[in-house]
Amino acid sequence: MAIYLKNATFIDWQTLEFKNSNIKVNHGINNGFEFINEIPLNLNDEIIDCTGKYVTKSFVCGHHHIYSALARGMGAPKKNPENFYEILKYVWWTLDKCLDKEMIEASALSTAIACAKSGTTFVIDHHASPYAVEGSLEIIAKAFEKVGISHLLCYEISDRDGLEIANKGLA
Repeated sequence: MAIYLKNATFIDWQTLEFKNSNIKVNHGINNGFEFINEIPLNLNDEIIDCTGKYVTKSFVCGHHHIYSALARGMGAPKKNPENFYEILKYVWWTLDKCLDKEMIEASALSTAIACAKSGTTFVIDHHASPYAVEGSLEIIAKAFEKVGISHLLCYEISDRDGLEIANKGLA
């Protein structure tokens, strides 16, 4: 089964040129595509009418904080931060200390869905959950794989919560 994008307006990410064409999406390791004039008639193929729509290659997010999805609607910090250190201390480090496995999974699913909806198919994240270190990256990976988003995950190691927690991040 092939996928065809009919009447697509393709945006070349390198030149920003627009090209009106039909596009055949190729399956396989390279996930390539090709511009074609006519779409062959085959009942097993999927044809998506892209009239009035733009098509481009997917996006990559090279720096993310997946658990920041939980900050939407979060109450104001105890103290109004006046510099970057205070933003970390009163907002982000406060949030990452509250994370448990369920919150990690919820933030990962929410982020993965938002990425998919915006055309982002690969995310690089450095995660921190000092009181839920063990298995945290696996939880994120499973959530992203459930949605179909590729990922490169790492754990942020810090001694700000003590050496025992820092050492857990190394395991």
